[in-house]
Amino acid sequence: MTIYLLDTNIISFLLRRNQVVEKRLEDAFVANAIVVLSPVVFFEITRGLIRRDAKNQTAFLERLMPKFVWHDLERADWAEAARLWADRMNKGAPIEDADLLIAAQAKRLNAILVTDNAKDFDGLNVALENWREGK
Repeated sequence: MTIYLLDTNIISFLLRRNQVVEKRLEDAFVANAIVVLSPVVFFEITRGLIRRDAKNQTAFLERLMPKFVWHDLERADWAEAARLWADRMNKGAPIEDADLLIAAQAKRLNAILVTDNAKDFDGLNVALENWREGK
């Protein structure tokens, strides 16, 4: 069974009703894939919606939430994120903490990380897809 973990930018495209991304999500559900919403992504999306007082998008997100599977972060995710951070820093390629946690969680779940920013996850050994690109 395919597991997808959606990055923050993909949720943003869904909230802006991007038809290509919506179609890819629909296709995933038709194929009985598991679509995961990480607490890190939920935090990043929610804080932006609150800051902008985006009531319509917040309501749309609430309607989407039951379709996603929620997986909390585990100690192993934090440890893997720390290891990945050290590796990237030693290579002179800093990375945002949120991206590290998202990648670590995707690796633990053996999920495909769906993102529009593949370069953010270079060298993290995580499977990637970009749903903004057509099939």
